[in-house]
Amino acid sequence: MNQQTLIDRVSAALADDQRIRGLFLSGSFGRGTADAFSDVDFWAVVAKPDQEAVAADWRKLLETIAPIVYFNRLPWALVLNAITDEWLRCDLDIGAPDQLAGRTQDRLKPLIDRDGVYASLPAVPPARDIDAGRAQAIVNEFIRVLGLLPVALGRGETELMVTGTGLLRRSLTDLLILEVNLPDPGGMLHLSRVLDAGRMAILAAIPLPTLSVESAVEVNLALARVFVPRARMLYAQLDLAWPEAFETATRLHLAQALPAPYRPDW
Repeated sequence: MNQQTLIDRVSAALADDQRIRGLFLSGSFGRGTADAFSDVDFWAVVAKPDQEAVAADWRKLLETIAPIVYFNRLPWALVLNAITDEWLRCDLDIGAPDQLAGRTQDRLKPLIDRDGVYASLPAVPPARDIDAGRAQAIVNEFIRVLGLLPVALGRGETELMVTGTGLLRRSLTDLLILEVNLPDPGGMLHLSRVLDAGRMAILAAIPLPTLSVESAVEVNLALARVFVPRARMLYAQLDLAWPEAFETATRLHLAQALPAPYRPDW
């Protein structure tokens, strides 16, 4: 079974369910960017008194279409994740009619629309500024994780040092995504659609560490050499005050702890 078959069967199964006031494709199918590897994201408009009952019925409905080998409900939102025996992934996000904020026509494809919800939505999202608070969070977390390198080094925790490079790499990726500032960057499973070739090349040029102290230290510093100058430029663009004291303290901390010939030379 492919994604379109699942979409068609879900739509048919819910066609007469009046609790479902609207059913839309969101995610990559809603944006028109799906490929053979995409999951299927459904957004259902359901009145609040009916939401729990609809959620309780969702797995039973899916089981009539395909065997479900994984099912999960997110603890912080009414979002249900499922995976079939053929590893076809789908999510159902259930929201009330008054929870339309942030939804736009270019990110949705209507399957069921009993109340004309789609026509009430703006065509595209408004232009937005780069999120300064997000930039500050990314930068502070990068410096904090980088400053933990001497802890892992001093304790001989090579595995943790390597893990730390993954956290730094994710911060760099988040910074690059923030630079692009797309209205809807989507998920991390199609990064090459979000970042241009130049930014993808930046990530590709930074080596992955091996399980050794020397490799972990080298990759930590390589990430800092790329991240810090770009982050400073973004801060200047946003007219933000760079955390000089935090960076300086982290530089000194690393300089005292790193073995020769390594130096915090970003």
